[in-house]
Amino acid sequence: MSSMRRARSCIALAMTLLMALSLMALGGCAGATGSREIELVPVVSSPAVGTAGVLKVGINSTNAPYAGLSSGNMVGIDVDVASALAEEMGLKIELVDLAGLSADTLLTEGAIDVVMDVEQTGGSVIRGTQIGPYVESGPALFTLVKSSNEVPNVDLQTLAGVKVAAQKDSLSAWSVDELIGSGTSDPRESLAAAFEAVETGQATYAAADAVVGSYLALEYGDLACVKMLGRPIGVYMGVAKDNTQLADALTVALRTLRDNGEMKVILSKWLGPVSALVVTGSSAITAGATSTSSSGTAASEGQIDAGDDLPDPSNANGM
Repeated sequence: MSSMRRARSCIALAMTLLMALSLMALGGCAGATGSREIELVPVVSSPAVGTAGVLKVGINSTNAPYAGLSSGNMVGIDVDVASALAEEMGLKIELVDLAGLSADTLLTEGAIDVVMDVEQTGGSVIRGTQIGPYVESGPALFTLVKSSNEVPNVDLQTLAGVKVAAQKDSLSAWSVDELIGSGTSDPRESLAAAFEAVETGQATYAAADAVVGSYLALEYGDLACVKMLGRPIGVYMGVAKDNTQLADALTVALRTLRDNGEMKVILSKWLGPVSALVVTGSSAITAGATSTSSSGTAASEGQIDAGDDLPDPSNANGM
């Protein structure tokens, strides 16, 4: 089986789990508009948003666990985050499925106001302004954790001479060998097989994409993401380049969700409480040091970083 087919199998499994977990979705996070009976006071108006009082959000429904379809409605991380942001800005939300469409074109034409899941490097690329990150992903380490108070402090010294289970020919397997040492990865036929190796005691650690892996790990009891491998990859929102009013409002709203703990609640639901701490900014294992704090990926030109002045949530579990 080629690495591309294995990747598709992994995503297919994620989509299946997304459907199974969609009943857990918060009220209004499946595409409803104005789900809670509260008075909305918009903080932005036209032309920052195309329709007064409404935030039109572009989301790819084929990208679990960020988003998927359940009974015709979109559910997932991006839906919950977008809904919370819209409410924080006093706006109703309208979801636009981006599957097979150009986010850049829709932003330029004004068909959507913001697009979710824009990676800082690669992924969905837009010629606009990126805001965030609201999630950090990339290769990461997984192990068994019985409670959020018992998260192991994993570093390069801890991993010396230890085999790490990983899907054969995956980016995570490559990252393990590149960062920890050639031959460190223990190749398995699938991500599920790597996770099963940890669950059954054949391996202490597994490596996988932080977000997708954390979502799939919910099926494996106490398995959780505990550490990034290398510099995390920020996942951003995007708006049209000249829409500074909306970019500023989204930045403030995102900071508020991080400060009041709502982001942690959303991510804990989809990824588990331990993994949620890692993907919202935790210590990462890098080649230059045993660990380094990263509460937000540094912004470059055309990006607004909502994590610059936020407290590091990793302090909550001693990582």
